[in-house]
Order: sequence, then structure tokens, then C-alpha cells
Amino acid sequence: MERYNKLSTYLKGLYGQRVQRISIDAGFSCPNRSGEKGNEGCYFCDATGSGFASFGSGYSIQQQVSLMMQKYSNRAEKFILYFQSNTNTYASVPKLKEIYDSGLCDDRIVILDISTRPDCVKDEVLELISSYKDRYGVFIEYGAESVNPNTLKKFNRRHTYAEYIDAVIRSNKKGLDVVTHFIVDFPCDSYDDVIEMAKSSSALGISGVKLHSLYYLENTELGRMYKQKEITPIRFEEYIDRLILFLEYLDPAIVVHRLVSEPPSEGVMHGNWGMKKLELFNYVEKELERRNTYQGKYYHYLNR
Repeated sequence: MERYNKLSTYLKGLYGQRVQRISIDAGFSCPNRSGEKGNEGCYFCDATGSGFASFGSGYSIQQQVSLMMQKYSNRAEKFILYFQSNTNTYASVPKLKEIYDSGLCDDRIVILDISTRPDCVKDEVLELISSYKDRYGVFIEYGAESVNPNTLKKFNRRHTYAEYIDAVIRSNKKGLDVVTHFIVDFPCDSYDDVIEMAKSSSALGISGVKLHSLYYLENTELGRMYKQKEITPIRFEEYIDRLILFLEYLDPAIVVHRLVSEPPSEGVMHGNWGMKKLELFNYVEKELERRNTYQGKYYHYLNR
């Protein structure tokens, strides 16, 4: 019995086989680093813009695609082209089209996946992204991170939750599959905030969610706050409670694209409580079974 709606199962249902995500760094910047909104970036984000899983922008996009496909050739024959690093809609529409087209260079790519901020998707950008739907599956990923406005301010996100809601509504109208990123263990968030993450996701009718814990990295403002004891990570047991609580309140139709993730290999001061991704993943799955609980257990709050 699968206790939550796994991406791997969902994709096998669509394509009849495993589909592997390959991460690409297209050299984008971010309005929170470029000076448009700020220069420091989000306090938990490192210089790669969360792109440490890619080969890096020192390679051309096509070279990165080729190298990634070689890396995973023994695992899959179909791929998701994932523009991951920084804000992957932060350019003019002609430039975006040039970048996306350059990555879609292999017939084995079946899904275009674009990660961005909710304050960087004008209607003309969404129109461009939706134009790929006739040839590919299309995911657009928004980093909401928290529903709490005080948390967004504390960690220097420089966008609001209302901007995220607006981006989702407009993306849904374009028929795009919206995937939302949440961090469930902000020390200044509460259990109620985590429940609201799940409830609002369900109410908005998004397609998928990605979850991970908060990483305290060297050379970030959050790393400095951690060193100076201005912030303390929550206990592991509370993290597990929050993660499971989120799933219990989440619409069971929403696909879980990521339950846990792997911190960078270097510069980690605190991440996943010292556990490897697979170790943490297995722990969560066993805990769901031990508690005899599942995604959508408390999904009865929408009057529809």
C-alpha cells in the first residue's frame, strides 16, 4: 500500500516506465540577488541558487543535457528537463524561448519542468510556457516555502503568499501543472502553518508539491544566524510530525514530487539531522506505516 501519491507511480501510469529528472543550470539570476528586489538572496539559499545537483553553467545547456542523460542512462529511457538553478523565468520572453528550446534537444525528453519564484511570471511568460504543452508535459514550480508572512520576511523571500496565490490562479487558467515547494520546519512556523500549507494547496487545486527540510549552509545568512545562535533547528521528532501532518491534510489527488531531499555535499552545518536522503525517506515511510496514516486522512475541509 502506498501511503501517499508518489511521483514515480504517477509517471509510470502516464508513460509506462520510469522517467528521470535531469537538473540544468541555465545561468539565470534572481531578482533577490540582481538588485531588483535585493542583493542578499533568500537567507537559506546558497550561491548556486539551489542548483548544486546540476553540472553548472560552465557547460552549455546542451552539454549538460547530454552529460545528465549519460549519468542516468542505466536508470531511464525518458527524461524530465528540469531548469532548477535560481529563477528560471527571469529574462525576456525571446530569451526564455531560446533557453528552453536549447534544452529540448533530445527526443527522450517528455516533460519540461521550470522552477521559479511566484513574483516572476507575467502573463506573457505563462503564455510561452503553455505553448509547449502540445509537445511535452509541462510543470511549473513555485517556491512558496511558507504561508506565514512573518516567516517570508524573516528569511528575506521578498515576495508574499498573495503573489504565490495569484501565480497559481493564472497558471491554472493556462492549464499548467503547478508544483509548489514548501519547507515544513521553519522554527518560526507552527503546526497550524503546516496544516494551512496543505489546506491552501488543496483549495488552489495545484498538481504537485515538493517538500524538504531547512538547510543551514556555510556562506549564507542563515548559516551566520545558526553560528550566532540566533536560530535553532526544530527537533527531529517535530519535523517528522510536521511532515506527516502536512500529508494528512493534503488532497490525495495532489502528486508528491519530493518527500525529502539531499542537502549539498559541502558546507552543510545542519541538514536532515545528519541523515542521508534514503535513510530519512525510509524513516518517514516506516513512520507512516507505524502510525497507520496516509495522505488525505483529514481531507474533509473543502465545501465542494
